[in-house]
Amino acid sequence: MLQCVRAMCRTDKCFQLQSRVPAQRCHPPPCPGAGLTRSRRLLSLGSSPRGGDDGEREEGSEQGAGQSCPGWAPTPPWPGRASLPPRRRPLSPLDRVSRLIPQQMLSQEVMELRGEQQLDQGPGGSIGPRGYDVASVPTAPAGSPTAPGGGWHLAREEAHRQGETTSQLQPPTNEVPFKAGDVALVEFRRRHRLELQKMFSLMTGGKLHSKWGSLSHQEILGNLPGQVFRTSTGFEFLMRRPSLEEFVLLMKRGPTISYPKDISAMLMMMDVSNGDCVLESGSGSGAMTLLLSRAVGSSGHVYSFELRPDHHCNAKRNYQRWRNAWEVAREKEWPNNVDFINKDVASAIDDIRGKMFDAIALDMLNPQLALPVTYTYLKQGGVCAVYLANITQVVDLLEGIRSSQLSLSCEKILEVIHRNWLVTPALRKDGSTAPRVEPQRNVHDGVEGEEGRDAAVLEDDGEEEDTKAFCTMPYIARPHHEQASHTAFLVKLRKFRPAPVYSTPHNSENNN
Repeated sequence: MLQCVRAMCRTDKCFQLQSRVPAQRCHPPPCPGAGLTRSRRLLSLGSSPRGGDDGEREEGSEQGAGQSCPGWAPTPPWPGRASLPPRRRPLSPLDRVSRLIPQQMLSQEVMELRGEQQLDQGPGGSIGPRGYDVASVPTAPAGSPTAPGGGWHLAREEAHRQGETTSQLQPPTNEVPFKAGDVALVEFRRRHRLELQKMFSLMTGGKLHSKWGSLSHQEILGNLPGQVFRTSTGFEFLMRRPSLEEFVLLMKRGPTISYPKDISAMLMMMDVSNGDCVLESGSGSGAMTLLLSRAVGSSGHVYSFELRPDHHCNAKRNYQRWRNAWEVAREKEWPNNVDFINKDVASAIDDIRGKMFDAIALDMLNPQLALPVTYTYLKQGGVCAVYLANITQVVDLLEGIRSSQLSLSCEKILEVIHRNWLVTPALRKDGSTAPRVEPQRNVHDGVEGEEGRDAAVLEDDGEEEDTKAFCTMPYIARPHHEQASHTAFLVKLRKFRPAPVYSTPHNSENNN
């Protein structure tokens, strides 16, 4: 059995490879400075399987080894170790942390520090990884890349990992950054409470002002939505694009809008889909008009009537603002499928003559006055959804339908209620997390018998599911103290055709 021992000399810094065979011993010419005791010899030929600092040798004892000892000749490497990669130099704390961060997100200072550490290894690369001589380190094949901080044998793995990180960081092609003329929404939350929510238009040279600090529009332009910015006073604002629901709630209003929760229910009542033709009476601020425009699509159409000129202009302005913001954000045009008409729908017969509507939406003070005119242009089986503020208007509507003998059946009267909930970790008044309280079990002290013993065994083994802690942090869950109150009553009316009245002239003769 062959044993190989490398003796390291501190005085002359040389290695002596000794081969000891049980039957026959062969020694090369001795080295003058090889008088080391057996306890100071290092049995570390080849690379240790461990990659940490425990298996390292002293750097001064390894540099220039085997050059000052006469008659020294390197022996062939062990079988199976010729293809093993060399040991790498241990990573510094900076390298370990920077390896976990994508290359594109590293700052310039970190890149400069990493460059200085690589230069410390040697100007000409005379010392390889972990102090090995370059002559003993296998060289990379021609044209093969080398991984930073490691050997060429890790180049493929490092390049593959960097490729995955780059593909994850690259945004999809359909994401559009903020541009001038875009509509942005800023949010600021503190202690699970929405302190600020404001919608504004981005412009070159503009500035956002608030009591939590200011933010220049130039810092926002060019960034993707969902970015967090820091104001001049250090508060963090979330910047993103508003949805259609948020745009409706935050746009400039004239009259009270139809709230999105009610509009969604009305759209489900009317069953509006792509390509439908819808009549709306009461444009207001344009909330219902916008959602109807999206529902009917580019192949449908919406006719919106408004009596007051100021409400008519406000609805048109909000509709056009959303169209412009959509074109900037999505780089495609919003369908121009709405006609705003500044007239009373009861006297606008000429504007709707010859048209049949799939659905009708009424948001008026007295809808029973407009129904005798509008319902004749509603398709048979179509739905007319009415938005009313109080229950007395509902009574007047039903009484007007009954007295006018309109072929409309009231299918549903509902009120949409949304309840917001608060689910958050339990905190003390000082802001620290409250301790988790273990559930208490009502177990009598004198429980005897088989059932009590079984329960005790389950509790000791930890197999009972109801006593297991799902998480270590306690939570509170309750309805939010700020709730939306009543908004409107929704009435669903459906047009029907009454059964024909059959005359029976022979009934009297048959009875006689």
